[in-house]
Parts: sequence; structure tokens; C-alpha cells
Amino acid sequence: MRGKLLMLTLTLVLFLSSFNVLVGFSQGFPVTLTDDTGRTVTIKSLPQRIVSLAPSNTEILFALGLDDKVVGVTSYCDYPSKVKDLVNQGKITVVGGYWNPSVEKIIDLNPDLVLGSTMMGQNNLQTLEEKDIPVLVLDPKTIDDIYDDILMVGKATGTYDKAEALVDQMKTRIDAVKSQVIGLTKVKVVYICWLSPVWVAGGGTFMDSAINIAGGVNVFSELSGWKSVSPEAVIEKNPDIIVYTSMSIQGSGEQIRSQIKELFQPTNAVKNDQIYLLIGDASSMLERPGPGIVDGIEVLAKIFHPPAYGNTPKIITERKVTIQIIEPPGYSVVQVEAVSEAKEILTVEGDVKTAYKKLVEKGVISSEIPPIPKDSAVYESLIRLYGPKLERFPSVEGRIQLLYAMGILEV
Repeated sequence: MRGKLLMLTLTLVLFLSSFNVLVGFSQGFPVTLTDDTGRTVTIKSLPQRIVSLAPSNTEILFALGLDDKVVGVTSYCDYPSKVKDLVNQGKITVVGGYWNPSVEKIIDLNPDLVLGSTMMGQNNLQTLEEKDIPVLVLDPKTIDDIYDDILMVGKATGTYDKAEALVDQMKTRIDAVKSQVIGLTKVKVVYICWLSPVWVAGGGTFMDSAINIAGGVNVFSELSGWKSVSPEAVIEKNPDIIVYTSMSIQGSGEQIRSQIKELFQPTNAVKNDQIYLLIGDASSMLERPGPGIVDGIEVLAKIFHPPAYGNTPKIITERKVTIQIIEPPGYSVVQVEAVSEAKEILTVEGDVKTAYKKLVEKGVISSEIPPIPKDSAVYESLIRLYGPKLERFPSVEGRIQLLYAMGILEV
């Protein structure tokens, strides 16, 4: 089927030309994006050296298959496990903490893209800008914002197709949760991320969105952002369920549950023993606004609605791992990798011939396509529709095949 790609493409081209229609655009560089702080950032070429300044950013990069492009992370970036392996092998450098990254270490890594966060510090951001290092700051407030950030990273790194596939998978699973809990009684929930003092998720946070999707009501939704509240305020809200997360805790899970019971004794959650802890690795499913938030939402739905899902342990310590990139239909994993490699060869080196050979070798395209003469109507139609180097052609593999057939071997 793939061997006939060009013949089908040419038929489509001629059909479209009769209607003077332009189809989708393939991604190219430079690309200009607006990050979550409203900053306009231009990325001049396909990034080869990326620094991530938040665990969620790192998870997005690795989910998009960019682990070989990541050269720096924070000390909190620990998922997937391959991150720590690459750090131990010296292939990735730890540039500091989440709140206090070393701007000197970042600059020394000579990155061509930094994925930052609002916690990185305005002075650090300004210093990197002065060094002409593009920095995209991610700060999602809702689940939809998480989708948008994944797509933005895809655009910034030349992996938009994978980003779309990942977002589609996340949406499918979240839609399944919505279908499961629709019509069920919504439970009152408080989400706590710190006990001394008590910090809760308010409205306008991705956690507020997650609670709503999973069939709950955030009792502090009238607050904006993450807020410190008194134990008395929690008691007054009288939640049905208390959810607590923490990457690191002092004492055992049962000791934390006892502390929560003591703090919020009059609440229905304590009276009915509806206190749930996601601690250690498990906490990252809810604390990090990345692909793993879907796993966290599924866990919340199970906590909120046992009749629909069955009982859930009161203390969860292990992270559920289910998110995988959906590969484009019709391609094997090897062929998907070949397309990605060919795209990089074309974008970075401009070498059409090598990119073409890569695709033929893996069976993505056929080597039996005749040349397209420069003085032919087909050649003229292609240039008119897609530009002198076919830069507007909708698929990278089709573009490479056409360029080769047209004798355009450098772009």
C-alpha cells in the first residue's frame, strides 16, 4: 500500500490543482510560538539540545520520543526511569532543583531550547533570553491547557504528529472516565498537597479540572490557585473524601493518615475512613501536569466511585504506567522511526537523497516511481501548490518522495 503512495499523491495533486486548493502544511523552522506566560518565542531550527526545568516537561519530552535530545533536567525529574539511567550514564546533566536551577549550568550545556516553568525565576529567564536561548515557559491551569502544552512542545521540537497522537489518546481515556461517572452522585473532595500548613487546590488549577472530570466537586473551587487554609476551613467544608499527595513524607502512610484524622476529625471523610494517600512515585500522577495526569484522573474516579470501579487501596505508592504514543496507522514502529529520522535529515541537513534512501530502506515509500521532468505539468502543479521546495506539503514522507522524483536533492 505504501509503495503506491506517490501515484496516489500525484492523482490527488492534479485533482486539487483543478480546484486551486491548498492542503495542510508540513512543519518547518523557524517556528514562532506563544508560551503560557504570553511571551512570543522564536525557535530558529529543529532543537538538538533541550533542557527541561520541570518534571512534567521532562515527561512530555520523553513521551514524544525526544530522550536523545534532552541534555539537562532538574533533580526532581525522575520519570520515566530512563531519565535517571541517562543521568547516571552522564548523557544528561542535572542543572539544579525545580526552584533553583543553575543558569550557569544551563548555559554551559549550549541548549537550543529550554522548557521552563514559572518556578525557574525571572532573573534566570532574563539571563537566558539575553543569551539568545529560546525558553518556552509551561504553566498549565487546566487539563485542556496540558493538551495545549503538549501540542506546543510538539511544534517546538518537530514532533507535532506524535504530540497529536498522544493528546488524542489522553482525550479518549478521559472521555471514557466521563462516560463512566456520568449520572453518578458527585462527592465533595478536598485535595491536600501539604499538611503543615495545610495547602489545598483551588479553582483555576489542573487539579480542580481533574477532580471535576473524575466525578467530584472541589470544596475549595471558589479559591483561586493553590492556597494555604486553616484546618477549621477544611472542617467547615466537610468533605466526603480527602486526597493527599506527597513525593516525600516524614513517617509511614498510616502515620500520615492518623495525622489527617486528628486534624479533620469532625468531617465525613474522617468518620467514614475516606482518606486516600498517593505518596512517593504515585503522587506524580496527580502532581505533574503532563501525560501521566490521565492515570491520576482514572485513580481519582476509582476513589470517588467504588460501585463503578471497585474498591481502591487507601495508600497508593506505585505509579500506574499506561500512557503510550499511538503510532500512525499503517506504519510499523520501525517505519515510524524511519520517518522521524528522515524528517530530521531533511530539516537539519537538507539532504533529500539520504532521507529518501532511509524511507525506501524501511519500506515506507516505493523506489519504483518514475522521475517528474521539470518541464512537465505535474512538476509545475506541485510547485504552484506546495512551494518551490514543497515546503507546504502535508506529509514529510510524501514530500521527500516527490522532491526526489523531481530531482530536487537539496532543500
